[in-house]
Amino acid sequence: MKRYLLGLSILALAAVSAQAQSFQQALFLDGYRLGYRYNPALQNEEAFLSVGQWESQSRSNYGAASFLYPRGDELVTALHSSVSAEEFLGSLNPDNYSASIYNYNLVSYGWRKGPAYHSLEANVRVAYTTSIPIEIFSILKRGTGEVNYDLSGIGISQNAIAELAYGYSRKLSDMVSVGARAKLMLGIESANYRISRMNLTLSDQVYQVDIEADMNVSSGLRKMRTDEDGYLNLLDMSAKDRWRLPSGVGLALDLGVVVTPLEGLTLSASVLDLGRMLWYYGNAGQSKGTTVFEGVDQVTLDELSQLDLNSLFGDQLNSLLESFKMKPIKDRVTLEAIPAHINLGARYELPFYRPLFVGASGNFILMKGMSYGELRGAVAWNPWEWLGVTANCGAGTYGAVWGVAANVAYKRFRLTLGYNNGFGGTVPYTGTALKANNKSFVAGLTYDL
Repeated sequence: MKRYLLGLSILALAAVSAQAQSFQQALFLDGYRLGYRYNPALQNEEAFLSVGQWESQSRSNYGAASFLYPRGDELVTALHSSVSAEEFLGSLNPDNYSASIYNYNLVSYGWRKGPAYHSLEANVRVAYTTSIPIEIFSILKRGTGEVNYDLSGIGISQNAIAELAYGYSRKLSDMVSVGARAKLMLGIESANYRISRMNLTLSDQVYQVDIEADMNVSSGLRKMRTDEDGYLNLLDMSAKDRWRLPSGVGLALDLGVVVTPLEGLTLSASVLDLGRMLWYYGNAGQSKGTTVFEGVDQVTLDELSQLDLNSLFGDQLNSLLESFKMKPIKDRVTLEAIPAHINLGARYELPFYRPLFVGASGNFILMKGMSYGELRGAVAWNPWEWLGVTANCGAGTYGAVWGVAANVAYKRFRLTLGYNNGFGGTVPYTGTALKANNKSFVAGLTYDL
C-alpha cells in the first residue's frame, strides 16, 4: 500500500516539473514598451512592434526541503526513521499545490493617436497545476495505523489558450490616464483529473476504498473510444467524430488607471483578466465505486508494506483499479473563471537626481485554492534613454522575495530581462526550490517603428 501511494504522489508531482504573470517591474523601467500588460493605462510615446516576449512562472506552497533532511554528513528523505512524522508533516499544508504558467507574446503592435494609445496582441498561454492532500504523505510516513483517511482533493490539470487582445488608453488630463484591454480567448486544449471524494477506511480485517472522480479532456484531442464494458479507453483514440472548432472560448477584460498627483510621483492600479472560459469537453468521464479488501488479518501491516500487492491481493487489486475506470459523459460543457491579477504600484523620482526612482508594488493573484500575494519595495536607475535597471525585495505569501530587471536599447531594438524568486536556495544541479516559492522569468525584444 505504501509503495502504491508513493507512486501516486510522484505521478502528481512529476506532472508540473517545469517552471509568470504580468511583468512586475514594468512600472520602474523607462522605455519598456509592453507596460500596458501590467497596467493598460500606461502609454508609450513611440509606435513599436514586439518581436516576442516569454514569461514563465512557477509557484508552489511547498519545497524540496520538506522531503530532504540533513543528518550528519548525509542527506536523507522524509521517510527515513530519523525524521519524525511531526517534523515532516509539520512542513506541509493541508493541500499541497504546484502551478507552472507560461505566456508567450507572439506579436504586439502599439501606436499613438493624439491623447490615445492603441495596442494589438496575439498571445499563447499554457498552465499546469497539481494538488495533493497531506493525508497522502501521512500514510507514507505513519503507515496505516489510523482508521480513516480522507484523500479527497488529488488533482492534475493542464490547459493551453490562444489570446487576441486590443488595448486602448487615454489621457484624461495631465494628471490622470485610464485604459482597458479586451481579450478574446480560444481554447487549444484542456485536460484535468480530480478526485472529489476518496475515503480510505482501514482495520485489521478490511481495507475499504470509496472513490468518486471526474476527468475532462478537451475535444481538441482525438476522441477516446470505449472498451467492451463501456469504459473510456485512455490509450485508444480515434480521429472520427472529432470536434473541429476551438475546444473553448472566453472573454476577459483588463482595467487600469495611472495618476500623477505630484511632480515626479506616479500611482498605478490595475485589475487583469476579469473574465471566464467556456470549455467544451468531448472526452469526459466519471469514476465512482467502492472496493473492499478482505483477508488482511493474515499478514501484519509491516509485512504488508514490503510485499508485492499483486501477489497478496490478486483480484482485490484489480477491483481497486476498476474503481478508477471512467464511464463516459457525453459533451460536457463548463464555465470556468480565469485567475485574476490585481497590481498596485507607486514610484517617485528623486528631485535631486531625476534618473533615480524609489517605489513599491503589490501583486495579488486570485486563483481558486492557489491565491497568492506579495508586497515589494523597489529602486530603479534610468540614467540614459538606452538603459534602465531595477531591483526589489519584499515579502509574499511564502516568505521573503527579491527581483532584478534591465531594459537595454540598441538603435531601434530594446531587450528586456527580468527575474524574481524567493529566498531559500535550490537543490544543486536541478533548480528545484528548497522552500515554497513564486519564481518568474521574463525575456522580450521590441522594435521602435
